[in-house]
Amino acid sequence: MERIFSEQLEANLAKGLKPFYLLNGQDLLLVDESKDQIIALARKQGFDEKIDVAINNETKWDDLFHQLQSTGLFSSRQIVLLNCPDNLTATQQKQLSELLSFSHSDLIFILHLPKFSKAMEKQAWFMAIENNGLLINCQTPDINKMPIWLQHRAKKMALDLENETIKLLAYSYEGNLLALQQALWMLQLRFSHEKITPTKAQEIIEQSAQFTPFQWVDSLLAGKIKRATRILNHLRNEEVQAVVLLRIIQKELMLILEMTRSPTLFKLNQLLFKGNLRQEFDRLKVWQNRRPFYQQAINRFTYAKLYQLIQTLADLEKQVKQEFSEEIWQQLEIFNQKFS
Repeated sequence: MERIFSEQLEANLAKGLKPFYLLNGQDLLLVDESKDQIIALARKQGFDEKIDVAINNETKWDDLFHQLQSTGLFSSRQIVLLNCPDNLTATQQKQLSELLSFSHSDLIFILHLPKFSKAMEKQAWFMAIENNGLLINCQTPDINKMPIWLQHRAKKMALDLENETIKLLAYSYEGNLLALQQALWMLQLRFSHEKITPTKAQEIIEQSAQFTPFQWVDSLLAGKIKRATRILNHLRNEEVQAVVLLRIIQKELMLILEMTRSPTLFKLNQLLFKGNLRQEFDRLKVWQNRRPFYQQAINRFTYAKLYQLIQTLADLEKQVKQEFSEEIWQQLEIFNQKFS
């Protein structure tokens, strides 16, 4: 089966429609955009009926079979959206195989698979369609791939972003393409005919109603405790998982520990070793727009303080995993104060 990334779908559709499309991933923006593109082209070609089905233990397969088998003078060309679970049971696999066997020129199947594994490639339903389908990667780009995705999206929107602007946006909206797309629309409205600098992008980021975990981290590193607490409360209201915040800040502190390794013996109450920070930033591929935050933290921290923060995080992670206590948010507020 041919495999592409979601940003390649438009060019692929220009070659014509396929009978089967498999959307792999859980990114809401990429999944919805991919569905919309396929459906829009299908509509133009006379597919005027859409059937949207969730595959689960309550699926009424007989009704679905009957609906797709109905033919006659007034029968419609149909688009069938199948929203699958992470793992298909043996019964669901069998029913799905039968359903997909109904394929003909007046039917298009769009399957959304949140997770697609090697094991699925060996299942009968997949092997039956692999020569006539297209697998579309709709997974959220990780931090390394985000700038490339962003460059492609900016070009499509005729936005002229500086390289540092791309890095700033990618960092600020890592893992949240819906919020990133909203930011790009706002940039398009305000700066559509000019080069967009990091300063202009920062205006949009700060005006946004949404805060990200990474803005919380930057506030902590910069020692802006009141702002960090305000962002933390917002993230709690947005039902961000506390364990996600713990993992992110833990990664940042371990990075600081890595870049300040002392070549000689040191005392715990000693300030962190700075050495050649620029060289360390380059080696660890720290983006330019983030370096001042690390610099500010390094200027304040002793080794004792850094070790204390790392140990506190380990204790908090153990607490949230074992006790599932809402008190974790109060503990995070106390943790904030330790960055001052």
